[in-house]
Amino acid sequence: MSEIRSIIEKYSPDQLRLIITQLYKAVPKAIKEENDIDSILKDPDSLTQSKSRNRRKELPDIELLQEETERFIENAYNQNYFIPNRFVSKRDRPKWRFIAKRLYKDVLAIAGETENLPLAAQLLEDLYQLLCHSCHYTLFNAYDPFQSVGIEQEEFFRRVLALKFQIEDIDTVVKNALLTLINNPLNRYTLHEGLMDVILEFLKTPDLREKGISKCNEILEALKREPAPKDADYNYTYKYEKQEKLNNLTEMGFLCYAQLYEYDKAISFYKKNYAEDDSEIALYILLRLLFSLKQKDYFLQEYEKALANGITPRQSLKKMYRSIKASGKLPEYFD
Repeated sequence: MSEIRSIIEKYSPDQLRLIITQLYKAVPKAIKEENDIDSILKDPDSLTQSKSRNRRKELPDIELLQEETERFIENAYNQNYFIPNRFVSKRDRPKWRFIAKRLYKDVLAIAGETENLPLAAQLLEDLYQLLCHSCHYTLFNAYDPFQSVGIEQEEFFRRVLALKFQIEDIDTVVKNALLTLINNPLNRYTLHEGLMDVILEFLKTPDLREKGISKCNEILEALKREPAPKDADYNYTYKYEKQEKLNNLTEMGFLCYAQLYEYDKAISFYKKNYAEDDSEIALYILLRLLFSLKQKDYFLQEYEKALANGITPRQSLKKMYRSIKASGKLPEYFD
């Protein structure tokens, strides 16, 4: 800290304001919330107050919290909060949502102590994966597990990454974030694109975005080499799930390139890796991505290339293309 003070002492007030603004932009939303950065900016004098006055509440016992969390997760996977059993009483089964939310809050609370970070990150990830699993498999009597707990899936994922980015090396944390993205089910109100945006919040620098591309490539190649199961009954499901993973990774890599403003590379990456037998559908998805990034010129370029290659776009794309050519700008909505 003394080194930092010696560095900033030489800066003018205007320079310090600029530095603080840029640092604030670089901090992920979850970390801002965890450390109450906005309150510090509004009331810096609060930093000088005694820790005892500012301490919100006594932290939960970490060993008891770990035991309770692991027991809750085990009971949930065994459907003990859904079907009659001797481990969770009928009266207590509907209380699972309150238990899950309390555990979520307690785990985040203990994460405030540096020595607790590794365990907190693991427990929070385990809770997240449990709720994801329950989106596809009946573990609780609930329409939507994340909604029942009162925490959006994107926010839960953001909290998990905020902890893991503090304790894992870059190669590990970026790869695991991508695997968590593609391997976990979604609730009814979440899209993979939303979780991609969460990952991008943590890939703030060009080096990190390059790392994201590298890890997308690594996982893509591993998936492509993965042999299909021998049991024919599972082949259709396996093919669908594998295609979805490939395409989500492709879109993630595309967005990383876009964050680097390397749109030609983004498009090449997409065309190389996007798994879709119907070339018109692949074109539609690519144009949707370019539209979302407000890349009018690349939109027109790829549309015209598709025509030259014998692809017939759907009517909505034809209409959009004519509109852009006539007005010189993208329409408000993508049909």
